Amino acid sequence: MSTMLMYNHGGCENRGCEAIVRSTSEMFVQELGVRCCVASATPKYDRGIGLGIPVIPAEISPYSLNRLINSVGFRLGIPREQEVARRYDTVISRGRRSDVCLSIGGDTYCYGRQEHLLVINGRLRRAGKPIVLWGCSVEPKLLEGERLGDIRQYQLIVARESITFEAMKAEGLPVLQWCDPAFFLRSEETALPQGWREGGTVGINLSPLVLDCSRDREGTLDAFAALIRHILSTSGDSVALIPHVTWEHDNDLDALGALKARFADEPRVFLLPGTLRAMQLKGCIGQLKALVTARTHASIAGYSSGVPTLVIGYSVKARGIARDLFGDEAGHLIPVQELGSEQELIAAYDALIGRAQEERALLQRRIPEYTAGRAELVKRIMELGEKA
Repeated sequence: MSTMLMYNHGGCENRGCEAIVRSTSEMFVQELGVRCCVASATPKYDRGIGLGIPVIPAEISPYSLNRLINSVGFRLGIPREQEVARRYDTVISRGRRSDVCLSIGGDTYCYGRQEHLLVINGRLRRAGKPIVLWGCSVEPKLLEGERLGDIRQYQLIVARESITFEAMKAEGLPVLQWCDPAFFLRSEETALPQGWREGGTVGINLSPLVLDCSRDREGTLDAFAALIRHILSTSGDSVALIPHVTWEHDNDLDALGALKARFADEPRVFLLPGTLRAMQLKGCIGQLKALVTARTHASIAGYSSGVPTLVIGYSVKARGIARDLFGDEAGHLIPVQELGSEQELIAAYDALIGRAQEERALLQRRIPEYTAGRAELVKRIMELGEKA
């Protein structure tokens, strides 16, 4: 039986990361019976939520012999690459024993220098292991220098949207385009909170990251609050505030809590628990009248459930996915850097509601075509291991 290691996983407190791990592992198991394993930055947490596959730590224990060697070696001036390699020895060792290794970080290369990937990829390639960059997005302007050199180490790259695909193809990289695997995430029913109105609940997701990327943090928060007031005053709908990432350093509950505080005495505005898993959140999102979201993977849960969705985005992945689904991101995405007024957000929401029936029908037709080719892709990736 073939084996596969997924690495560069930031942890399932990000429900998008969780969705990628669950969907990818299920895909490879269902199609070819592959035995999957994931190296996680938060192994204890991820084991506790029941991913259904083995979870190993991405980094060695701070109390291990290798950490002691690193501490001593640092004082003796050992090469930095050796220090990083020892730190990620669990990933490198497991990767050497796997048939194929998938780097699943998605948009990791959009966020600064990825020294650990440079070292891990180099060690795995020297060991003759095929490495695949899976479901990725990269800003075209970042495809240069050391970053581009590292990306060239992958034997195959699967870009999840056309902006990244075209930029990588122009660089002569071995890239193909396919949807984000989270489009295949299973939906799971969960008890809906008090205040949920069947057919009359609008979901809103807001993140600290998108606030940081906006040109006016408080102005963006004001715009979301104005949108909620508009929904309450012009309809009988409720508003569900949906946390999709609960990392300590990037927690949607912080941004959404600030929103809820402005509607503390309004029972039609409520906050979903931060403990719901990715499948449960998709189950909730699938029952929404409409969704306004900052997190791309919340939008993927909406799109794949046929829910009319407006993205307040900042990233290449949000732009590219909207463009590929609808032909044009205009009307489906507002770059948060360009969000200029409360009225602009309200007008975009009203336009979404106005075409809601048409958009549901479009998504129901488009998603099967958009997500086609799964079996062929899985087979192609595992054949890399057979040829290694």
